[in-house]
Amino acid sequence: MSLKADALDIAAWAVKAADPYETTCEALKKYLPWDGAFTVFSIGKAAIPMAKAAADTLGGRIKTGLAVAKYGHTGDFSSPYFQVIEAAHPVSDENSVRAAETALAVADGLNENDTAVVLLSGGGSALFEKSLIPPEAQRELTQKLLSRGAEITEINAVRRRVSAVKGGKFAARCYPARVVTFALSDVLGDDRSVIASGITVKDETPDGFVKAVADKYLFDIDNAITEKLFHKEDLTISDGGYHFVGNIDLLCGAAKARAEALGYEARIVSKALTGEAREQAKRILAAMPERSGKRAYLYGGETTVTLTGNGLGGRNQEMALAAAIALKGREGIAFCSVGSDGTDGPTDAAGGFADGAAYEKMTAAGVSPEAALADNDSYRALKACGDLIVTGPTGTNVNDLTFVLTDEP
Repeated sequence: MSLKADALDIAAWAVKAADPYETTCEALKKYLPWDGAFTVFSIGKAAIPMAKAAADTLGGRIKTGLAVAKYGHTGDFSSPYFQVIEAAHPVSDENSVRAAETALAVADGLNENDTAVVLLSGGGSALFEKSLIPPEAQRELTQKLLSRGAEITEINAVRRRVSAVKGGKFAARCYPARVVTFALSDVLGDDRSVIASGITVKDETPDGFVKAVADKYLFDIDNAITEKLFHKEDLTISDGGYHFVGNIDLLCGAAKARAEALGYEARIVSKALTGEAREQAKRILAAMPERSGKRAYLYGGETTVTLTGNGLGGRNQEMALAAAIALKGREGIAFCSVGSDGTDGPTDAAGGFADGAAYEKMTAAGVSPEAALADNDSYRALKACGDLIVTGPTGTNVNDLTFVLTDEP
């Protein structure tokens, strides 16, 4: 098989292994009481497989269920136990607000005899939102943070402060009901306050950190809005436990196992890859040792893109385009980067592939790789040479997988 075929195989295998259905089923059976009824909220890009796990495991014990998923991520899911609302990501829309308002109305009706089961996955920050500031101002904040290269921890620090549901505020609205959380982590280090902006976890972010984020990225926002960032509420939550059903370890471990099965000597180099996407791609390739044979170097994490152009793409595609430039003319080496959720930026692609032939294929198609990179136009460049990776929604979200394969004589 070719390096590209192997790369696509490894990526698909790893993403499939990170499907949260089975692990959610197991966790629900292990940590929930055997008697009583539950109110279930499933929120995030993996909301549907996690809701299906709850429906199949808890069945008729679900009094009320709500699943909040990204547009196009619902598939053919249908359950008598769940209402489904699709909303926007990465910037909230009116359905994000409707989802939060629907959940809050249910939460307000709970009492001390109730148990609220909250199933969280990445993307919940945008999909589930009721802002304390005008919606258009909240969307502007998010858009500026994204376009200016803010890290996910910085973005969520701001989101929590201007939200009526984030930073534990949703769990506080469920009080006095007990709240049990099951999370599929898309956050490096599994910080509970960051996953879906911690709707069941009290916000402990220091005011100084939030102010630093505002000063760095939101310097042109109205003072009346930024003042909201420095008010932290004192909340009462009945915490019934917080349990993980998957994270980046699962994704990288599965990729390593599959690479080894395909005959590569595989190594997980890092599960905390961050930083500017194009720079990280160059750094990874520059660090490749001068060794022969079949090897796989694996990275998990989430890079960022600081938008300076007007093109179309995402962080994984930008990494692949930068790699295509760096690998021009080389043989026996390939680069691959994909988002485990099947989406990368505002595109239908999950990521991209690059090898030594990609550069010439782009130029033959009339695309200047350097100009495309300068314009943040990785989607069109990779499409021109047939190296986009398109999977469609995967039903999971545990960060991104980036790796290099070598088969040099």
